[in-house]
Amino acid sequence: MPSFLIAKEIKNQFLRKLLPLLFTSLLFVNLVSPQFLQARQSVGLLSVDVKYPSKGLNWLGLFVQEELSMQLQLADRFSVITPDIMRRWNQRLRDSGQLTSSNISLQNSEISQIKPNRLIQISLQKVLNQLSVTLSISIFGKSKSTLKIQNTHTWNSPDKLIVSLLQSLGEGDKFFSNLTHFPKTYDWDGLKHFYQWRLKQVPVPNTSAWEAHKDELEALLISYPSLASSIQFYRAVMLIIESRVLEPALVPALNSAETEILAAMKQHPDNSEHHTLLSLVHYLRREPLFAKQQANIANQLNPRDGMSLILYGLTIGQTPQAGDAFVRRGLKLYPFVTEPSTDGWQPYHVLIKDLKPWMIPALSEKTQSFEQLMHSGQQDYNARRWKEALQSFEDAAALQPLQPEPHLYLAKLRLVQQDPQSALLLLAKLRKKFPKHPEINLYLGYAH
Repeated sequence: MPSFLIAKEIKNQFLRKLLPLLFTSLLFVNLVSPQFLQARQSVGLLSVDVKYPSKGLNWLGLFVQEELSMQLQLADRFSVITPDIMRRWNQRLRDSGQLTSSNISLQNSEISQIKPNRLIQISLQKVLNQLSVTLSISIFGKSKSTLKIQNTHTWNSPDKLIVSLLQSLGEGDKFFSNLTHFPKTYDWDGLKHFYQWRLKQVPVPNTSAWEAHKDELEALLISYPSLASSIQFYRAVMLIIESRVLEPALVPALNSAETEILAAMKQHPDNSEHHTLLSLVHYLRREPLFAKQQANIANQLNPRDGMSLILYGLTIGQTPQAGDAFVRRGLKLYPFVTEPSTDGWQPYHVLIKDLKPWMIPALSEKTQSFEQLMHSGQQDYNARRWKEALQSFEDAAALQPLQPEPHLYLAKLRLVQQDPQSALLLLAKLRKKFPKHPEINLYLGYAH
């Protein structure tokens, strides 16, 4: 018998033996795990703000956000919202002016719809071998409040820095008390090179820039084996993006992506991001049962993971429309699928074609709602009902963050409420995006 037929028969036997175990595990996940996991408090870390030096240390901010998120996940006490989700929400809030406004707390911003229990904002300044760190913890729920923790940490090894940050977190907020550190034995040189690679925009697949980007990642694996798990994850990301260049998706590339994800899982189990990515691989290989299983696991680990809900909805029934409610809920939690990504190609871009039935109605609804919000906001503004106007323009900005008009009105509101500093900051950002907009330039002059 030819070797490829033998391999196929072995695979079929394996799948037949696996199915009973799979359904048993699915039953366990559905009946036992949800109550236990959903009782966990949801925590997320927004993008780290590196205040000084203003250039050259963005990679450190990315490392601190991701490593602290990983440590909280490994503590096995929290449902940790993935750093990718947090970064995209952070950018969305920043673009709409909600992150920098002194009048808007995180608890009242658009991000509250993902219903976190704690959100952590970190700002840091590095001077010589000292790191000044401010942790702002926004507490959601009935007792809305904000804690601020300020400490200075010695610039030591990566592990020692993370230990010190976890200690500050636990001492400042009992919610995070008694955290155990899981050492990683990273070194600063490897982290710097890896996260600098991460900060680069992902090129268009099958171009010379794409190949150079891949080669650089391979070189990192050779030079810094302690980062193998993270590098394997991003190998998988690139393979998934690459596979979708051809229709149907290139199966060998997806098989390689699965191998990379499973290798990363061995080092970091119970990571919802890994399960979501594996679900996407199965979905692209047209294996709905396995895609649904992995999406279910990912969502149990992180109920705020909109992408896992989208994948679950696309695979739950005989047709994608059978999971309509899950897809809609997923798009609400992860609205970035319909928006251009500032960091280039992303794995979820491969789903855009399949999500068109939901995206087109959603976009038309947003346009109508946006116009209504702008109209009511202008009426409230003219009637000097500042609070009502603020709410309308904030909602309009959240629906269409790339439109200048709601942001301009938010700046005008800050001016009439005697907050010229916030108005100036928002107007300066608007002018960068819309340098020829006459009203923006006019009010920028007023703010000065």
